[in-house]
Amino acid sequence: MTEADDVIEIENQDELELTAHPHQMGTDTQIRIAKEQSSIFELLRKESRGDLVLAPDFQRKNVWDRKHQSELIESILMGIPIPLIYLFEDEEGVRQIIDGKQRITALKQFKNNKFTLTNLSMLPDLKGKKFDDIPPILQAKLEDYQLHSYVIQPPTPEYVKFNIFERVNRGGINLNKQEMRHALYQGKATTLIQELAESQQFKLATGNGVKPNRMRDRYLVLRFVAFYLLITNQFTDSSVQYRSDVDSFLASVMKYINTKASAQLIEHAKSVCLYGMESVYQVLGDEAFRFKPKAGGNKRPVNMGLFEMLVFAFCYVQPDQLDHSKAKSLVDTYKQNVDDEGLFSGSIDTSENVRARFDTAQKIAQGLKNA
Repeated sequence: MTEADDVIEIENQDELELTAHPHQMGTDTQIRIAKEQSSIFELLRKESRGDLVLAPDFQRKNVWDRKHQSELIESILMGIPIPLIYLFEDEEGVRQIIDGKQRITALKQFKNNKFTLTNLSMLPDLKGKKFDDIPPILQAKLEDYQLHSYVIQPPTPEYVKFNIFERVNRGGINLNKQEMRHALYQGKATTLIQELAESQQFKLATGNGVKPNRMRDRYLVLRFVAFYLLITNQFTDSSVQYRSDVDSFLASVMKYINTKASAQLIEHAKSVCLYGMESVYQVLGDEAFRFKPKAGGNKRPVNMGLFEMLVFAFCYVQPDQLDHSKAKSLVDTYKQNVDDEGLFSGSIDTSENVRARFDTAQKIAQGLKNA
């Protein structure tokens, strides 16, 4: 593998970037944002009970070091105000920290004696001390310190949550939409797509051409699972619909998996995706999800549309019953036609393009069975 291959990203990467949302808020849009305050002791108690969930890190290198953590503790003990915390509350009343995770993590670790204070400029006498080592009056001061927060509550629409999330994160790392979904919809859905993205089947089928940085790998498998369940009519209510808005669609799918999907449906989606990827690899090898290079051009990236189309097609066939040479020739013909027609260039997520993609997948599946 060349150095160039090692940094290959998903084609159509613009689908991953933050853009203005197509929705326009109407007069009937309900947005509920409550301003609250609670002591550090109360907040950590909620976290220990599972009523408050710390959102995951997106990039490990941004985790606070001990100096930053110690400065936070010092500021609180001096009575200096710290920035607002933003929380999202789901329909079950569980809250998730979206902005303020590093602060709460530092407080939790210090309260649990996980680190000693260092690099203190204003309270040098506390250097080298853990929570249990500082005077009881300071322990009480820390626990009683009031944290101010904004709580985004139901029924605030998902696209409004995304907009708020983008705004509060502008001061730090610019999150892409999959990272935002990963933070907002922790649960069975994030576990499922993590298992698929880290599977041997995914790595082999993509030739390790989709790197996990910025969650591009998880975005790819989430799209397949979501569209597979949609196309095969496996959603049991109207909470999941597709109207050419892939972000709202993927958000609704993750919520559905977390709250309404049966264990059997989740396992089915997982096994179908794994089987489809393994079948693709057995028959087509690790270049299946790439179009042929343009004349005189370099190796092309893994393509999202090809991934969805081919995994869908191959989850309906049995590789050991195929003539691999004929199957590869058939698929190559379809791929060339799709590439020539530009079906997967530009916006691939209009309702029309989604239907065309999976209609083609079904034709490929039928052609493989008849080959």
